Amino acid sequence: MTNTQGMVRLNLDLSPELNQVLEELAKKTGVTKSDVLRQAISLMQILVTAKEQTHKLGINEADQLIATEIIMPSEDIPTEHPLETFMESFGAWEDERTPEEIIKEIYDSRTISKSEYSL
Repeated sequence: MTNTQGMVRLNLDLSPELNQVLEELAKKTGVTKSDVLRQAISLMQILVTAKEQTHKLGINEADQLIATEIIMPSEDIPTEHPLETFMESFGAWEDERTPEEIIKEIYDSRTISKSEYSL
């Protein structure tokens, strides 16, 4: 189906289950596993382009009702470190130290007396 001249060769690691799915798709569509992957990349490109343009992609029933909407996962939004969130919520009162300096002082000030270990 494709001309291999000028192509880039990739090595791909798949789980046995995913490889089985790939083989079944190739058999059902009558193409190679490479062709299935190329078509999958094309479909992914369509999905990404649609999302960028705030469109939705779906699969219609015969009566034009959308039976399945294809949703691309949202990008992970970096979350703040819990310590930063804590400091924003409760403030640093008059203390000008960084959260890391405060935590270090708390841990450095902990002591264990010998009586705690005596039997």
